Amino acid sequence: MAKFYLEGVLISCTEQQLTVNGQPLSSSSMERKLLRFFLTHPNTALSRELLLREVWGYETAGVTRTVDTHVKSLRARLGNLGKQISTVRGVGYRLDSPEDQPECCPRAS
Repeated sequence: MAKFYLEGVLISCTEQQLTVNGQPLSSSSMERKLLRFFLTHPNTALSRELLLREVWGYETAGVTRTVDTHVKSLRARLGNLGKQISTVRGVGYRLDSPEDQPECCPRAS
């Protein structure tokens, strides 16, 4: 389970459920998969191609707006917390997070 603090709010994300401070938040399966990937790779610029491969399982990306559409939807669902997902021009997206995360929160290796 990915757990993460953003602006003092605990976000927990499993394949079946997204919770914000213990309250379930309606979300699609792909939004949860995308968020889990962001949560396990904080402060890392992630290319659209990488996201398509790792989250969607696509071997070849081609030209697609799938990632952009899902990021837009995820940002909207998260409200103010969605602002933590930054667009990295020419690359893709990054989850901006303070470096001093509590120990319960996983770090990508």
